[in-house]
Amino acid sequence: MKKIISLVILILSLSLSVGCSSNDKLKELTKEEKVEDFDYYINTMKDNYCNFDVFYNKSNIEYLDFYEILKEEIENSDNNKEFYDIMNYSISLLNDGHTNLINPSNVDWYRRVYNSKYQEDILNDEIFTDKNKKWENYLNEDNKLNRVYKKVNDKVSDYNKDNIETKIIDEDIAYMKINSFLEFNKEDTDKIKDLYKTLDNYNNYIIDIRGNVGGNSLLWMNHIVKPIVNNTYESTTYELHKEGKITKDYYSSRGIDLKDIKKFPKKGILKKVKNIDDYKYYSEYNMKFTNKSIWEGGEDKKGYNGNIYLLVDKNSFSSSEAFAVFCKNSGWATVVGNQNSGGDGVGIDPIVFSLTNSGLVVRSTAGKGLNKDGSSNLEEGTSLDLYMNSLDDLIEYIKKEEKL
Repeated sequence: MKKIISLVILILSLSLSVGCSSNDKLKELTKEEKVEDFDYYINTMKDNYCNFDVFYNKSNIEYLDFYEILKEEIENSDNNKEFYDIMNYSISLLNDGHTNLINPSNVDWYRRVYNSKYQEDILNDEIFTDKNKKWENYLNEDNKLNRVYKKVNDKVSDYNKDNIETKIIDEDIAYMKINSFLEFNKEDTDKIKDLYKTLDNYNNYIIDIRGNVGGNSLLWMNHIVKPIVNNTYESTTYELHKEGKITKDYYSSRGIDLKDIKKFPKKGILKKVKNIDDYKYYSEYNMKFTNKSIWEGGEDKKGYNGNIYLLVDKNSFSSSEAFAVFCKNSGWATVVGNQNSGGDGVGIDPIVFSLTNSGLVVRSTAGKGLNKDGSSNLEEGTSLDLYMNSLDDLIEYIKKEEKL
């Protein structure tokens, strides 16, 4: 599973509450314990996080230059709530959609979607589970927060009820809009199958993932690409890594080989990477779809032979971005929009690590995904093959092309 949608992260950050449960009372942290947790967060990020340069490029200041300011606020926090809020702010300051303080109320959700042994061991640890339950009770005691939290959850549910829209625009254009790759229900997959039954009747196919902030890449692989692939399409991407213990342990647990960066196969593109000496390893990801029969003498699958357009915007993030990366690299579809897609679509799920004293859990990327030219995928997204201001502009373009 590729990384998880930012819309959910919005929910996770709604954590403003006071008080604690009478049944599961959260111990008030000492100043020393708070500082120790904060320093552990900072040191872990120094050792493993690979996108401080993205923050610098946006803000013109190094993230770690805020250390003394944030540490002082941690030291002066009056209670657990203030500590939580400052930690939450400190991490959110990075403005990285895959790096955040996990809201204790949402740990069960992460347990469901993150199923690697490394992540499971952390999220299911007995001591962590006990502390997390106490934090959940403590932060959710405020009824006002609960009301806000419910409203946001309801909004997300309403948004995903009509996750997929399919329609025939005219005799030459089929269209599908996908709001989220978080989950496909039977209604979603039925809509795709129904469209694909007649897709050969149309010379052009538009897949619209504008505003789709991600979810599970297996959904677009298995339901969007694989059923209609008409040739062999391949994409190779790379991630750079620091030598932090958590990074090495996590990627090892996922069966991913971290290779010596000195053996990087395309050294020329590394000239674009700031502070390249910080990175000691790289990982390589190869993706391949083919219509070729696996049986000798077998008949190849026909697939769809029309023109495919992937419509993106800056909010096409995570697994949606991974879709754009595949289309760009392999040529399976023409990437279209009025700005590059949203980024962070190279690599695997983020790492998670817990803070020793509080038991709070941080989620963070542990790699720098590269575009083919060596630029940061998180920062730059995927460049467009075709600039179009809107869906209507794309439709007009297709109609003109059909007349040529």
